[in-house]
Amino acid sequence: MTRDKTPVRGITLMRGLAAIVAIAIAVVSFAIVASAGSVATAAQQPPGTAFIAINPEAGLPLDPFIISLQGGGPVDASTMAKECKGYVGKNPAVTVDYKGKAEMLKIFFYSDGDPVLLIQMPDGKFACNDNTNPALLDPTVTLSKPAQGRYNVWLGSVLKGDLIPGFLVFTSQGNVSAGGLALQNLVRRPAQPEVLPLSNRLTFAATRVAEAQAAVKTTEKLAPGGGPLTAQVTAAGDLPAPEVATGDTLCGGLITVAPTYAFEWSGQAKALGVMFEGDGDATVIVRTPDGKFVCADDADGPNNLNPLAVVGNPAAGSYLVWVGRTDPAQPVAGKLTVASTADLRPAVLKKTR
Repeated sequence: MTRDKTPVRGITLMRGLAAIVAIAIAVVSFAIVASAGSVATAAQQPPGTAFIAINPEAGLPLDPFIISLQGGGPVDASTMAKECKGYVGKNPAVTVDYKGKAEMLKIFFYSDGDPVLLIQMPDGKFACNDNTNPALLDPTVTLSKPAQGRYNVWLGSVLKGDLIPGFLVFTSQGNVSAGGLALQNLVRRPAQPEVLPLSNRLTFAATRVAEAQAAVKTTEKLAPGGGPLTAQVTAAGDLPAPEVATGDTLCGGLITVAPTYAFEWSGQAKALGVMFEGDGDATVIVRTPDGKFVCADDADGPNNLNPLAVVGNPAAGSYLVWVGRTDPAQPVAGKLTVASTADLRPAVLKKTR
């Protein structure tokens, strides 16, 4: 873990770890003080200090206790204790109210810079460290049978004005050290993608299609020369259409898993038309018997927001229809029409300001 002493400005290691704020083990209470006097029990703390109570005898299972902090500041540490070096902030980064009994308490800072550590014990004396060893620039202070009381902890940098992000670690385990700490071993949950792979999304969509088919209670019949079929419907779903519509067609709108309408087509025609005339912007999605999707949004762009979907050369079988809304805060009500022709023309709906 050898590092040169080039100033580190807090950009390398910690950005990927900034989400880890604290992992506790020997902790009874944890209160962050935003400003002096904002919490009664910490009224004596300087502004911006983190106040922590630690009790290793509480038997909590996680050790080490870790806090995400930044080291550095304008104050020469030697003005606080002659044996200390580096530059720290005016106030402690952390104040610990230690109430436990332990053979050993180890405090170190895990970073990718050259930090220093300065600790004021309950009796007012100071302990400080620059490097754990000549090859490890992170500082470590080990307290044998630490006295109960208040410990003030400053994090600094060897270089004035340098800011070093990292993790302040408290531990009573002898095998936990600045050189051997592996953060990825503290939480063993495997990484999970925030966005599901396409194969998973298609699998879920196919499952929802099966649920949609099972949800159909009534199917109207349509044949050449018959119809048109009409129904008064309301679109109030919250599921994005791509979560149901599989294939290459990108459908829009918010729908329910259960179809808005279903019909059975038999016979031959050049096209089927499915349109919706509503009181708000809507979409239409049609699933054909062969599993393909036909989607429609605006019949004439901004000139007509009512949708019209056209299915060319329709195969005989069952068709599922969804009417979707585009505004998640506003349901859309209107009339759905299905006909054995592509010559449908929905009533004009324009966007209102």
